[in-house]
Amino acid sequence: ASPTDDSSETPSDTAATDEKRTNPFQTARPKQGHVMDMAEEQFTGIVPGIGLASFRNRQGVDQFLSLPGDDVKITFPTAGTPPKAVSDNFTIVDFYESKMSEYDSNFVFVPIDALQRMRGMINPQTGIPSVNSIQIRLKPDAKLNEVRDRLREVFPSDLYAIATWKDKQGPLLSAVDMEMAVLNILLFLIIAVAGFGILAIFFMIVVEKTRDIGILKALGATSSGIAGIFLGYGLFLGLVGAGAGLILGLSITWNINQIRQAVEWCTGSRVFDPSIYYFFQIPTIVHPVTIGWIIVGAVAIAIGSSVLPAVRAARLHAVEALRHE
Repeated sequence: ASPTDDSSETPSDTAATDEKRTNPFQTARPKQGHVMDMAEEQFTGIVPGIGLASFRNRQGVDQFLSLPGDDVKITFPTAGTPPKAVSDNFTIVDFYESKMSEYDSNFVFVPIDALQRMRGMINPQTGIPSVNSIQIRLKPDAKLNEVRDRLREVFPSDLYAIATWKDKQGPLLSAVDMEMAVLNILLFLIIAVAGFGILAIFFMIVVEKTRDIGILKALGATSSGIAGIFLGYGLFLGLVGAGAGLILGLSITWNINQIRQAVEWCTGSRVFDPSIYYFFQIPTIVHPVTIGWIIVGAVAIAIGSSVLPAVRAARLHAVEALRHE
């Protein structure tokens, strides 16, 4: 047998290595249900957030600083008082992406038994491990406050602090609620200004069509019929405007992230920074009930703005209207 060079690489091996470096999730991701086996990894296996091991360029592509299989050194505090800084080596086995920058850039998943041992959270006399927090995930329709209150009845409040995610994010949620209230007021003022614009346009139409209104009355049109024409025109204007606004609004909402990327590409600046807004993408939620109320409100304002011009047109006298120039 002829001797071979162990350091030689075939073209296929080089291609596989390049593919792994460019897309580690495709070639290096462990199988579903993979357990961090200490015999398989050189050090304790960890799963860091994608924000800790990479950064995203302006084109939205992740540039990885480390890949699965790399060894890293992490420093963390012990659980004692006062806490001490402890460092240990770990092996990256995969990344996780929760779509929330706060988690992806700050948290690492480590086997709980290994972490308890490293942080000194195992009682040396009894060998019983301890934890400093437990997170419980409930069903989407679960009542958070009721579950929290029932847990507080079981666990003493002087030993355990039990809170929902809304309790912990109270200041942030209050700020968001305040912003939503201000935004709703601004939207109402914009619609009100549009209503005054419709009112002015209708009054101009009444003035311009005074002779036409006089002709209609001379031919036998009733005052209610004249008023109905302007009210119907207001209804039609409201429906057309609400429909156009609905189509435009939903189109922007469903493509808001593509629009953001286009703006960032054109301006060269980041419009939506995940480190500030917590999310990598702009989250969008469409509430049909809210859309229905907006449509009803827009149509109602359009009809309401046409009432006064309709009343004025209905009160015009046929002879005086015919004399109008």
